[in-house]
Amino acid sequence: MSAARERKRDPHHCVECGEDFEVAYYDDRTDERAALPQVTAQARCPGCGKPATVSVPAGAERTLLVERAEGEADEGGGG
Repeated sequence: MSAARERKRDPHHCVECGEDFEVAYYDDRTDERAALPQVTAQARCPGCGKPATVSVPAGAERTLLVERAEGEADEGGGG
C-alpha cells in the first residue's frame, strides 16, 4: 500500500487586499518528469478574487488548491 499523497504548500500574499493565502498542489514528478521546468498558473486570492501568477512543477497546475493561510506569508508573491 502506498503512502497517502500530501500537497506541497507555497505561501502568498495579495497586494490588493492584504490576504495571506497558500497555494497547495500535488508534486508527483518522478524520473525524467522531475527534470521538467516549472510552469506558471493562475491562482485567485480567496479574499478579493484578484488573480495571481504562481510557479509550480509541470503537471501540478492541474491540482491547485487555494486556501486562506493560518499563519503569515513568507514572501510577497501575490501580485
